Amino acid sequence: MKTRLKLVAAAALLAAANGAYAATAAGTVITNQATATYNDSTGTKTVQSNTVITTVQQVASLTMPAGTAKSAGAGTSVTYAHSVTNTGNGSDTFALSQTNTGTLNMTGVVFYLDANGDGVADNATPITTTGPLAPGATFRFVAVATLPAGATNGTTNALTVRATSGFNGSVNATSIDTTTTSAGAVIDITANSAGAGAPGAGPGVEAAAVETKTTTAGTMTSFVLFLNNTGGSPDTFSLAASTDATFGTTVLPSGWTVVFKDVNGAVITNATVAAGGNFRVTAEVTPPAGTAPGTTDLYFRAISGTGVADRIHEAVTVAAADSLVELVKTQALDANCDGVADTAFSNAPITTGAVPGACIRYQIVGTNKGVTTINLMVMNDTVPANTTYHAGAPANTLLGSIVAPLAGLIGNVSATVGNLAPGQSNTMAFGVKID
Repeated sequence: MKTRLKLVAAAALLAAANGAYAATAAGTVITNQATATYNDSTGTKTVQSNTVITTVQQVASLTMPAGTAKSAGAGTSVTYAHSVTNTGNGSDTFALSQTNTGTLNMTGVVFYLDANGDGVADNATPITTTGPLAPGATFRFVAVATLPAGATNGTTNALTVRATSGFNGSVNATSIDTTTTSAGAVIDITANSAGAGAPGAGPGVEAAAVETKTTTAGTMTSFVLFLNNTGGSPDTFSLAASTDATFGTTVLPSGWTVVFKDVNGAVITNATVAAGGNFRVTAEVTPPAGTAPGTTDLYFRAISGTGVADRIHEAVTVAAADSLVELVKTQALDANCDGVADTAFSNAPITTGAVPGACIRYQIVGTNKGVTTINLMVMNDTVPANTTYHAGAPANTLLGSIVAPLAGLIGNVSATVGNLAPGQSNTMAFGVKID
């Protein structure tokens, strides 16, 4: 018996050490009654004591994780993620409040719900309380504050976020966030390449899609995005997709999925970008099976906890599965017009060497991404304005025959390809000279 009691006691101690037992719920009734056995002249007897009753009373208790430190530019907003866990033994409601001190005075501090804990406010409705929180439950929210427009670099602020029990107002927990004014991060999302000259460069969302990818229902297509931080501080940016350019909602059409991946193919939901650096992201978009043919505008956003954000406008065209052709056009500089590209072909803008008298080489690749052979395919392009057709290396096509203008003239370049089997591609190439 002694051995069994020792084992039970040891198990109880181990469970308590591992946090296996939560506090007994308020209102729990504990009853206890004693017994005794004894012998008398008539044999063994058992007697019972009276029963005593104890009702467990509620105790208020809560925890908040430690705060974080961030740098932000003067006049910008900063967002801090927080949570409150009810470690008491009864349902409780916790009031949220804040104070801030330091050489930097934060203004307009507001709390917002962040149910999924991604560090981004779920909506624009301010909150001042957690609402009823069951024992063991956690409530997640963000604190958003604004740095003064004239704040001097290097000034700091300590923002104390407090949660106070509604059951017992003397019980509270705090978390302190530290903000330092610095040359803030500046984010710009571009497509396919990084830098100021890349497609989609510049602040704000584009009116027209930077690029449109064609796919079929149930088939994934992808966009390559670059997060360019041209500011003076590193920052971490949460990634999201929406069909709403304002991101009033991030809900996608029913069944559509968007998955963000880093350069190594790992799934990510945010990215840290160094000051003056960039970060490559692939956005994999899959429309569900049964999606009707048509074009859907998509917007991708990167937003930091300091409120720095940018969006880029892209689009996906869902085509009928039996007839899907994708055309990809790239270009390269041919500065001396010898018909040989000086650089690798790319869809990025040419910003160096494109002077009057220089040439540009174009390549257009058409691929049958459908499930059946297509017939009578013809690929067309037009010599652009301010250029003339250059025959240093004549227009050519991998399949079929080609027609092009005479050297020094303008007009259309056309390749009669004919049949193209599923998965088969054709490449058409030609050059122009800048007037």
